[in-house]
Amino acid sequence: SWVCYLFLMYSLTAAYIAGSSMFFSKAIFFITGKIVSNWIAPLPLLVLFAIFIYLGSRAADYLNRVLMFGLIAAFFILAFFMPSHVDLNLISHIDFKASFLAIPVIITSFGYHIIIPTLTTYMNHDKKKLVLAIIIGSIIPFLFYVLWEFLALGVVPISGDNSITSAYINGESGATPLMYILKEILKKPWISNVASMFSFCAIITSFIGVSLSLADFLRDGLNIKKTHGGRLLACILTFLPPLFFVYYFQRGFILALQYAAIFVVIILCLFPALMTFKLKKTIYKSFWGRVLLITVIIISFGIIIMDIAEQSGLLKKLISDYIK
Repeated sequence: SWVCYLFLMYSLTAAYIAGSSMFFSKAIFFITGKIVSNWIAPLPLLVLFAIFIYLGSRAADYLNRVLMFGLIAAFFILAFFMPSHVDLNLISHIDFKASFLAIPVIITSFGYHIIIPTLTTYMNHDKKKLVLAIIIGSIIPFLFYVLWEFLALGVVPISGDNSITSAYINGESGATPLMYILKEILKKPWISNVASMFSFCAIITSFIGVSLSLADFLRDGLNIKKTHGGRLLACILTFLPPLFFVYYFQRGFILALQYAAIFVVIILCLFPALMTFKLKKTIYKSFWGRVLLITVIIISFGIIIMDIAEQSGLLKKLISDYIK
């Protein structure tokens, strides 16, 4: 369990480092007019946010509030201007078999549960506040994502030069082209800037939560004291391994998210089902309770196998109609 948690948080941290590199490259080019190399691009994020992780959860919380304001502002700007460009025919497109390709990344979205231990400490073990934070903190992103999916899928066509298909193909090479696609489709450069801001804030706010959880996890698991040296060691252990991963794999963002799905399934689906089997007095001792647990276990193994198959390229035939 400890190893699975560690690899999950390393995978997510690597994904956010890879996803933010492009934004920092653009910022450095805008300020200096110079193109930075790929190995330099991830470093500004680590140097900047290592300071906040070093200072602890309260400092990270204040930074997160600022970024959340930017995220919400950018989202509502896009939500206000994009609906007039939505094509309902695009929304009605259905391809059930192709949706299997997205399951590993969808499963990864539930990896946010790893922030709960840090929240528990931050809220002084107040159960009512913690439950409220989890419920509200789950519903709000869900509503935002449903609206964002409606806007993005209603504006971006399925195939063509600027499409979901081209975004997928470019994503295979490590690019993040959505904001450029919106710019080309809507013919409004400022929308690309707002979309970039939205993407940047979304990645960084997620990055803060995951990296803070990882640092707390390492301090707790390795009994690292909360001294200056201990906090520095925790920061190094938090950021150095995922940085090497990003350097080694070009399409690190997508790859890390897909691998993270395996650990999410093990921790949040497979382990709880197996643990429940060990409980003596529970409704899961009944026949249908056992059937439910066995079903969860089978589905868990199925998702793991599906993720491995996708990494091997075996699932690409599900979208062969689009990437001929």
